[in-house]
Amino acid sequence: MKTHAIRTLITLGFITILLSLNGCSTIQVSQDYDQQANFNNLHSYQWLPADMQTKPKASDFQKNNPLIAKRIETALVHELSLKGQSIVTQNADAYITYHISSAQKIRSAPVTTSIGFGTGGRGIYTGFGFQTGGDIQQYEEGQLVVDILNLKGKLLWRGTSSTPLEEHSTPEETTKLINDVIKKLMAQYPPKK
Repeated sequence: MKTHAIRTLITLGFITILLSLNGCSTIQVSQDYDQQANFNNLHSYQWLPADMQTKPKASDFQKNNPLIAKRIETALVHELSLKGQSIVTQNADAYITYHISSAQKIRSAPVTTSIGFGTGGRGIYTGFGFQTGGDIQQYEEGQLVVDILNLKGKLLWRGTSSTPLEEHSTPEETTKLINDVIKKLMAQYPPKK
């Protein structure tokens, strides 16, 4: 009897840990790509010229937000280098660019779960509870899109990420967020067909 109760408690505890870890990542990523493209031939990238960019243009963002743009570009260079790829100034295999946008979003407080257990004169007791939140909050969600295009300007791959943004972040927090977003985003590239 006690062995069964202990196994039940361990199983419930493990499920609770898994549920809490599942909600930890606030960075969401997705990708889309040309299924006919051969990504094995792409090893060097050049920043897409401003006259070939679509709105919102990376070149406009760079003028208005040079510090954040530098962080994004540094993170992209780093992630590509880990794959044995590089950003060059000429004779590239493809172009790379990014787009930044943000939007106001609304969220409600999540449903939470809890598990309790104890012992008494008659054995081991367990309890499981749910709590629903009624709070609604408005927040800013940032979206970063990275595009890989062939030398004629045709889109080959697009990685999209979205994450809630904090107001008044420190430079260190901003750098960490950008690095985390780019790392998770570029983990999808090149696509595994």
